Amino acid sequence: MTTRLAHSTEYHITTDLSCAAFLMARGHPLLRVERQPNGRCVFYFPAQLATRHKASTRGSGAARAFANALRDLKTLTREL
Repeated sequence: MTTRLAHSTEYHITTDLSCAAFLMARGHPLLRVERQPNGRCVFYFPAQLATRHKASTRGSGAARAFANALRDLKTLTREL
């Protein structure tokens, strides 16, 4: 799976659900979600997280948080 990321001065943008869930699990706030005409969702995070974010998969707490965030995002995208 390829992750498409876009950076702007306002947002860190991804269409990858797993990436968005991981960012949420790491405590980054989801600013908004938009459904595109093709049915895919675009997730918007604060732009500054790109420079602050350091991926870490240590510990079962992080894995549990990731799984919960992924489930929550799937529910959110179904409601749009």
